[in-house]
Amino acid sequence: MMLRLFIAACVAIVSIATARAETEQLNLGVQRGMTYLPFIVMQHEHFVEQRAAAAGMPGLKVTFNVFSGGPAMTDGLLSDTIDVAATGIPSFLALWAKGRGKLAVKGLSSYGTLPIALVTRSPNVKTLADFTDKNRIATPGVKTSTQSIFLRMAAEKMYGLAQVDHFDSITVGRGHPDAMAAMLGNTEIDSHFAIPPYLQQELRAPGVHVVATSEEIVGGTVSNGTIFLTVRFAEANPKVVAVLYAGLKDALDLIGRDPKRAAVDYLAVSGERTTPEEIQALIAIPGTVYDIAPHGIVAMAKFLHRTGMIATAPNDWKEMYLPLVWDEPGS
Repeated sequence: MMLRLFIAACVAIVSIATARAETEQLNLGVQRGMTYLPFIVMQHEHFVEQRAAAAGMPGLKVTFNVFSGGPAMTDGLLSDTIDVAATGIPSFLALWAKGRGKLAVKGLSSYGTLPIALVTRSPNVKTLADFTDKNRIATPGVKTSTQSIFLRMAAEKMYGLAQVDHFDSITVGRGHPDAMAAMLGNTEIDSHFAIPPYLQQELRAPGVHVVATSEEIVGGTVSNGTIFLTVRFAEANPKVVAVLYAGLKDALDLIGRDPKRAAVDYLAVSGERTTPEEIQALIAIPGTVYDIAPHGIVAMAKFLHRTGMIATAPNDWKEMYLPLVWDEPGS
C-alpha cells in the first residue's frame, strides 16, 4: 500500500514538474485588420488562458504583439522576441523551405479566408495592365507579403515567368492602416491591395474602385495567413501549443456562433472608430470564412519554388504542419 502511494506521489510530482518545464509566457505576433479577428477574440475572451488553466497551467501569460508585416514578424520569431507568428503564407513558406536548425518551422493552422482586393483611386487604372511606373501599390511587404505574391502570380499569367517581378518596382511596403491613410490622403501611393475593414472603408471614398481580386488572380481560395512556430518551441512546449490551438478553435466557434459579440470584442481591442453593426456586416460578407484549415498552401509553395523564391516545395500540405491540424480539409 505504501509503495503504491509513493509511486503515485512520484507520478504527481513528475507531472507538475513537466507542466512547469514549459514556458509560462506565450508571445504571439499578429497584425491589424479583420484578418486577425480570431486573435482579437482570443485575446479579449482570454480563451488561451482559460484552456491553459484547465490543462493545469493556470499561470500562463499570453501577450499579443502587433507587427506591420510578415518580415518583421519573422525576425521576431527567429530572435525569440515572439514564440508564434500569425502572418501571410509567403513568410511561412520562406522559413519552412530552409528547414534546418533554428530556422526549422512548422505550421499550426490557418485562421480563415477573407475577400482581398487591389483597389486604386487612379482613374486611368481599370485593369492590372493599366498600371505604369507612375503608380504606387501598397502591400504589407514588397515581394514577401501574400498580396505581393498575388501580384507576382498575376504578372506570370500576363507576361510569363521571366517577368514575375513586373509590379515589384511600383510596390511599396506599408501596414494596412498606413496604406489606407496614404491612399486616401492623396500621396504618391494611389493603390492598395487591401483586406477588410480597410478595403470597405476605401471603397466608400469617391473614385476608389476595384482593379482585381485575389480569387481572380489565383483562380481559387487561398488562406489569408497561417500560424507557425519553430520546431524547437513546439517540441519544448507541446501543452502550450495544444492550448493555443484549442483557444483558437474557441475563438472561431464564437465568431460563427455569436458574430455580434465578436464584433464588440474587435472594437474593444482595435479601438477603431466604427460600430459593432458595421463589423458584424463585414463578418457576414460573402467569401468571408473564419476556419482553421490551411487552403492553397501547396499551390503557393509551388509558385514560389517555380520562381526561385524558395528552394523546395511540398507534395502534401501536411508535410509543413503539426499533426494537430491534419484532420482538417487543407490543401
